[in-house]
Amino acid sequence: MQFIDSHTHLNDPAFDLDRDEIISRKVPQAGVILNVEIGCSAEEWKPALELVDKYPSSVRAVLGVHPEYACKINADSLKQLNTLLSDPRNVAVGEIGLDYTCFEWTSKEKQLETFSQMLTLANKTNKPIVLHVRREGEDYAAYEDCFHALKHNWNGASSTRYPGVLHCFCARYEEAKRALDMGMLLGINGCFTYKKNEYIREAVKKAGADKIILETDCPYLSPQGKRGQRNDPSNIPAIAQFIADYLNMPLAQLAEITVRNTKALYGLK
Repeated sequence: MQFIDSHTHLNDPAFDLDRDEIISRKVPQAGVILNVEIGCSAEEWKPALELVDKYPSSVRAVLGVHPEYACKINADSLKQLNTLLSDPRNVAVGEIGLDYTCFEWTSKEKQLETFSQMLTLANKTNKPIVLHVRREGEDYAAYEDCFHALKHNWNGASSTRYPGVLHCFCARYEEAKRALDMGMLLGINGCFTYKKNEYIREAVKKAGADKIILETDCPYLSPQGKRGQRNDPSNIPAIAQFIADYLNMPLAQLAEITVRNTKALYGLK
């Protein structure tokens, strides 16, 4: 049985002592055949591509500007990103979007400006987008503002089958449906397994297994039973089993669907 981790941060310092062991041994032993490494800022873009060079059969990169780092973007870094996005090692633009929990670092206005710039680059490169949307408490304004920006600044096109993914899906079915209506997939991770998140599970159940892909967002968001520990892609099968059980379907079927969807999203063979 094979799996893909569609969203990792393996260059995080949390892996400095055993990164090679994780990627070369632990993850393949778990049946995870590919990891998609996210470069969230200018400092992370080249390291993400270098990780692909080091592990060409098991890593691909996605480059963009996480909303938390929007305050660091400037003309030079935009120009650099514009060039790097066409690199064949890079398969999407991301993670990009809005995060209304980090106004201490980056204002709403700067996030919206940078998000618009990222969508312009996505339009230009015809690559899918990896969306990061995080709300503050029960206020879903971040989702409203995100979908508004997508409607007005994104052409919704991609050279791949799916134009994007709503990464780390942690919302209601109404937010899921708006993303799905745009042709996107939902990125499902350890959040699905947390006891308090029945609303996420119900949203995914309504959306259907054919609309999701698997991710860890490691080293963050370890699944239930491992919370408080460092997450890594070897936890994908455990997340998948939890989802399969909840959706009352065979694990092998879920694995096949999510691998197929991830390859179609990122244009992978």
